[in-house]
Amino acid sequence: MIEKLFAVGRYAFGINWDDGHESIIPHRVVRSVCPCDACTAAGAEAAVRSPTAEQPVVVEILGGQSAFVRWADGHETVLLLSELRALCRCARCAGEPDYPISGR
Repeated sequence: MIEKLFAVGRYAFGINWDDGHESIIPHRVVRSVCPCDACTAAGAEAAVRSPTAEQPVVVEILGGQSAFVRWADGHETVLLLSELRALCRCARCAGEPDYPISGR
C-alpha cells in the first residue's frame, strides 16, 4: 500500500510505501511498462516518444490496489501496486549487499 505519492522533480515519482520502503521511479519507466494493448502492440516503437508524452497530468491510487496515470499525450496507464513496486531499482531491491564498500 502507498502512504504517499509525490513528484521528484519533473521526471520521477517518489513513493513512500506502508512498510517504510521508499522508491523513486522515473516517469519513463512507468510509461514503458504500460500493459495496454496499444503499447504492447507498438513494442519498440513505443520507446520513441516525445518528452511530454512521459509527463503525468493525473495520478490516482484506485482502491488501494492499483495506480492510474493519465499522461500529457492523453494515454492512460493502470498498474497494480505490486507491479509498480517491482519497478523500484534501489540498492536493496536490486539485490546489492548492505555494505558494498566495506565488504561486511
